[in-house]
Amino acid sequence: MIKRAFTTVSMLATSMLIMADSTKITKGLGDAADDVKKIFETAINLLYAVCAIMAIIGAFHVYSKWTSGDPDVTKAAAGWVGGIIFVGVAITIIRAVFL
Repeated sequence: MIKRAFTTVSMLATSMLIMADSTKITKGLGDAADDVKKIFETAINLLYAVCAIMAIIGAFHVYSKWTSGDPDVTKAAAGWVGGIIFVGVAITIIRAVFL
């Protein structure tokens, strides 16, 4: 009987401590989620900047092929444009899934 009462009291005390700390845990998890979102938004903006730099480099590459009279200008342009579109769509999908 004493053992059962002690077990009940200790379980009640433990559950009260957990309930008291649950607000702190919830607040901590919310703060962590907000921090991750901020970092993720910064990373996505950085990826958009990388995509823009890729577009500029690709444009110069295609222009230099075009001015030199290289016959596969359209192939190079299609490759660069396809790559940039792929990266842009991938970034958009990542943003939609994780944010």
